[in-house]
Amino acid sequence: MPDYSPWTAVNALSPNAGTYELLTAAHTDLLAQAAMLNERPVALRVVSATPEFREGKGDQLLIRVETMGQRTQVGLSEKVVRATVNGDRTHGVTPLALLSYALQKDPFGPGWRPKRVGNAQLPSEKVLKYYARLHRSTACSTQVEQHLEAGRDVVVIGEHGCGKSALVANAAEKRLDQGDAVVWLNLTDPADGPESIVLALLEQEAGRSGRYLVVLENLHANLPRLNEMFACLTRLRTDFKLNVQVLASSWKSAAAILARGEPTRDLRQVLAEGRELVRQLLVDSGVDEASWPTIRQLAQNDAHIALTAIELYESRGTVPTEADLEEHYTGQVTSDDQREVLYRLACLGVLELQMATREAGSLEPALRQLRDDSLVYQIDGAYLIGSRRRAQLVMNHARRHWDADRRWKSPERNVWLHLQRGGERLMQATLGRLDQLVSPDTARTDTLHLLSTWETLIRLGRSMRRRSAEDSSWGDNLGAAVFAASALSQLNHIDSWHEIAKGVRQRWSYDAPGHTLPEPVGGVTADHEDFVEIQQSMAQEDSIFGPAPHLAGMTADQLDTGRMYRNWVLGLLLGFEGAAPVVHQDQERIDQLIEVAREAQEEDGNFYPARVPWVTARVVLGLCQANLRVDHPVVRDACNWLLRQVAEGGPFDNWWRSGTGSWNREEATTAMCLSALVRAGVPMRPEMATAHAWLMGREGEWATPGREIDMSQVLEATLLCTEAVNGTREHLMTLFQRIATERRSPTLLATAPEERLRIPFVAAQLADIVWRIVQLESLKLFGDVINQGRPEPSEPSEVAVVAETVATSAVGPTLTRRQLREWQKGCEQIEGTIRDRISKRDGPMRTPTVEKVINEQLAYRAQLMRLTIQLDEQSDLEVLEQIDALGNRVCGVAWPDLPWPDTRSEAPS
Repeated sequence: MPDYSPWTAVNALSPNAGTYELLTAAHTDLLAQAAMLNERPVALRVVSATPEFREGKGDQLLIRVETMGQRTQVGLSEKVVRATVNGDRTHGVTPLALLSYALQKDPFGPGWRPKRVGNAQLPSEKVLKYYARLHRSTACSTQVEQHLEAGRDVVVIGEHGCGKSALVANAAEKRLDQGDAVVWLNLTDPADGPESIVLALLEQEAGRSGRYLVVLENLHANLPRLNEMFACLTRLRTDFKLNVQVLASSWKSAAAILARGEPTRDLRQVLAEGRELVRQLLVDSGVDEASWPTIRQLAQNDAHIALTAIELYESRGTVPTEADLEEHYTGQVTSDDQREVLYRLACLGVLELQMATREAGSLEPALRQLRDDSLVYQIDGAYLIGSRRRAQLVMNHARRHWDADRRWKSPERNVWLHLQRGGERLMQATLGRLDQLVSPDTARTDTLHLLSTWETLIRLGRSMRRRSAEDSSWGDNLGAAVFAASALSQLNHIDSWHEIAKGVRQRWSYDAPGHTLPEPVGGVTADHEDFVEIQQSMAQEDSIFGPAPHLAGMTADQLDTGRMYRNWVLGLLLGFEGAAPVVHQDQERIDQLIEVAREAQEEDGNFYPARVPWVTARVVLGLCQANLRVDHPVVRDACNWLLRQVAEGGPFDNWWRSGTGSWNREEATTAMCLSALVRAGVPMRPEMATAHAWLMGREGEWATPGREIDMSQVLEATLLCTEAVNGTREHLMTLFQRIATERRSPTLLATAPEERLRIPFVAAQLADIVWRIVQLESLKLFGDVINQGRPEPSEPSEVAVVAETVATSAVGPTLTRRQLREWQKGCEQIEGTIRDRISKRDGPMRTPTVEKVINEQLAYRAQLMRLTIQLDEQSDLEVLEQIDALGNRVCGVAWPDLPWPDTRSEAPS
């Protein structure tokens, strides 16, 4: 596209320019951009643009667009133009990009604001040449060509690395040779959408044939936008009479969603098999046939890996090892900057995510060098490392040789940071995928509702942002301010967090020598009054239980409310500073607060008062947010105290009593204590399981309307204890609905103590819960791909693993095609069982027991992969016997009796 300033006339206006001047200048800029592009034929041509001033009806810029003899007219209001120009430096929305919005149906709804329009251009010549090297004519590619020639829309489905993109690129280049125009979208960029298609038709040269092929690569990457996408394509065909065909690629699971009764999505599905492409690459290569099984095993049905292995063989004369591939893909990178960038891209690559150029920032020089060295690729405004298997190999190399786990963040953390930085559209695309897809092969039967809950949370965050702008101290209520700041930070309102932080940091002091607890500056904050009421609630509890003292031996009149309050504040401030956005994190403050906690802790491990375990739990949660765990003495002693039985001087009696009557009831206290213990890294112990079971039996209490604080704490504890989303889904939806209603129409009096905390506290909890579900479900969605291939533990595994190689024989018992398919299904059953077991146990926190189980399953998977590579019609009998033995070991009674060759009538005992 030509280099020009898209809003030259508009930017030349004075700040006080009126509607007439603005629309006239926008008219000039639009026609200038269109004229530069209309020197060559385009599919959608701007015919004219006219400012129209209508008294009482709204002024607008009328634009007429023509194609194939059809004309349409759209209008841009002053409000839309101003919003676009003001956001242009951030979003890069040019006049024609704005027009591409206008050409959608009902585009400018309430709250509309401009967003970047993604590119819809062919991959670079370098990438297309690579696809040409990879592509082979197979039964799959023949089917695609036949469907396209018959005028049908097509979606190529298959596993990652099976060559879908190369097949699509080959078909697209053939259409270009025939005089068609091609519009190419890679939906891993969340900015790619219907506007991208229309903008390409406004900018790109039309094809000689009058036909248009729209490539939608990776449909599964942005499911929430598919309805808009196909509605746009329908409109291009009906309103503009354009001859448009669709060629898409996707996972099998997304293809199932596409087939759910949508008449505009009549996509013919064609299955691409990596196994078949790898076979064809080997047939066409100069590799000695005896080495084929080794390359198959190395590639694991990933055609990209197979191609690299073949090319290395042809240049070296020997089959490369996995270590050779790792070395080849890391290119002997020695620069720390390049190593970090390559590792981060590998973390994203194993989950099929990419790093947008706008996200790269200071990493750009290293990325460009890696791109020039062919270690990463740049496609459609984003950097990527290649296939998932390649990303895994790079990650393995980094972990073994670059000490990546210490030098940089964990793979999971890199992914979560990427999602946070990626903005709303990337988050919506990711949640939409998690909502509907269990795995690349399986669609969900029942949505998780993550997308709808996240969008509700976004609206809640905007409401809190407005409330915080009015009073960043939140009524001088520290609890409300801290919880609001937590929610705002997690929802990317970093400037709002900082405004709150200024007040919090000025209001509390803890850096003076001899401070055993934080001290308020300028008198106590408003929520100190809550602790006066708490003492009254404790007195009411004492009167109900009679003269016998509380379990901790403390009565209400013995309580030092100021000391209790400041211990609670200590927990809040630890969490506030520990979880601060990176740009505002102050390690000196965190270290000071940790030292205060060490001084404030009682000899037995609790934080005053022992009667109220939720104060200790709050401090532990704060220490965890400051990145301390149970191996730290302060955290360890506090956790030990929380788990100590009442008879031994602790607070635990099958659950935790609040000690404060109706304030922080027993359900909320038990949930807080469980969350603190799990976050601290304490393995699930029988006491904790008992407490959680008690908590689940109290649903009638914590699920009651008005108990939203309790409910949010119980949901968090359940996710932490069980790592199971299904048990929280319905309650999560209920909680979102209640808090949304509460925000619009509060049901409690403004003077009620809980009311001052409820909205910000629950919002912070909800943001944290949704993020945790995203983490858990991401790991399930992609199986154990992040953790597959982690360096083996130093201790030898107790799992029996077969030898590295399985003997094969050119002559052996012959399986019929039907029998072979049954054995292949059996291998898929074993793989599915292993994947399910890992996904149920995997997560950001791992106990030694969970680690052992996952390592065992990974060993089984490695064995399965080696055996699957050997499975064909001429498989050696030993291969079948080992698959059968593994199936019995992994699947148990669910393992079927498989058909044996004629030479073997019975299965092994």
